[in-house]
Amino acid sequence: MTNQTTEYCPECGHKMESVPGYVTWCEECNWNIDPDWRPISSLGLVERLNYRMGVKKSQLLLEENLHTDRITYPLTWRKALAYLLAGSILAGTFSLPIIAVYWFFYSNSLLLTMLAIVPFLLFIGLMLPSRWRLSGQPLRREEYPGLYRLADDIAAAVQAPPIDEIRMTNSYNAYFTKFGRRRTKIIGIGVPLFSALSLSEKIAILAHETAHHAHKDVTRSWFIVSARRIMASWYEFVYPYCEEGEVLRPISTPMRYAQLQLANLIFILYYGLGITVWDESQRAEYLADRVAGEIAGTDAACSALSKSHFAPVFWLTAEQIARYRFNSDLFGEFRQKMEHVPTSEQKRIQRIRDSITVQLDSTHPPTPYRLQSLQHHQVLTPRYVPDSNLKNQLEEEFARLEEISQRYLLNDIRAAL
Repeated sequence: MTNQTTEYCPECGHKMESVPGYVTWCEECNWNIDPDWRPISSLGLVERLNYRMGVKKSQLLLEENLHTDRITYPLTWRKALAYLLAGSILAGTFSLPIIAVYWFFYSNSLLLTMLAIVPFLLFIGLMLPSRWRLSGQPLRREEYPGLYRLADDIAAAVQAPPIDEIRMTNSYNAYFTKFGRRRTKIIGIGVPLFSALSLSEKIAILAHETAHHAHKDVTRSWFIVSARRIMASWYEFVYPYCEEGEVLRPISTPMRYAQLQLANLIFILYYGLGITVWDESQRAEYLADRVAGEIAGTDAACSALSKSHFAPVFWLTAEQIARYRFNSDLFGEFRQKMEHVPTSEQKRIQRIRDSITVQLDSTHPPTPYRLQSLQHHQVLTPRYVPDSNLKNQLEEEFARLEEISQRYLLNDIRAAL
């Protein structure tokens, strides 16, 4: 391939192929095989929880999934414990304004009356909507009728209520969530990811996300989600992030120690709640994968899952175009790179896929387990195929989304250079 050069691994000294626009990594020691990898100490609460659950537990759930024709969510002692823990956390948090009112109006202590504002402000800070802000830009149904029709068709195929809102994001992913007091049903589509997918692969991703709406697991209920978000807010509030100056060190050191111990206690509670619902969370992902295979076909679901690991290639492409301005079509350039993937990049993706420690994010089972499950429950004929008119409409609408996304992405990257 043109422009290919040779570099040497900084870890083991082995020769590495370096192809512009792709990840440079070492085949001998796997140095830089995943540029997004982070040590466990830098991970968030959910990521650390999933890491600690370990590969052994994932293997047991895979075996269960392979030998089960129908995944269900029965009431178990763990689920009951999850609701008990979540209820205690919510009750403790929502008691803050009650305590504030009691101190202010009914306390005989002047000090407590003066301090009444503290738990009230703390409650407001923890519950601020800005802490739980959704990513992406909402798309109006009248401006993207084809995309909403596709979402409605898929929802009908999986026997789920229609989606209320679709949001476009500039991330290399997709998501489903319920948001706000009205529990608005939202699907987020990452334009970078969808630019790499064929229509059948797009359908597989949308079917996977819609399946989370159709098959209600406890991990997506308002009760559990709110408890986990509140605990994350508590953790961020309590955890000591910065060092104090030398003058304040005698005072700050014991305070930091106390904050750290309190943060550890919050993490233990978060970890306990996570353990109680972890199994069901993983089962929900396997079930969503099965639905994606049934709606779009196993081949489309597997290829979409594989392409989900090309995020580093996209971001390298975006940075090159932002820096050197050699192409005005970011997503066209990315698709071209996807069509002419060099051998070293194919090996990197294959090795990542085969690693049982690799996941797309903290909520998903290891990628090779998901592929094994999809292939075990193989579906050759997709249940849903859009008509030609809808295909043309979707092509035009996704082209518009790419134009919008490219403008924001390149501006953001250039501003950061």
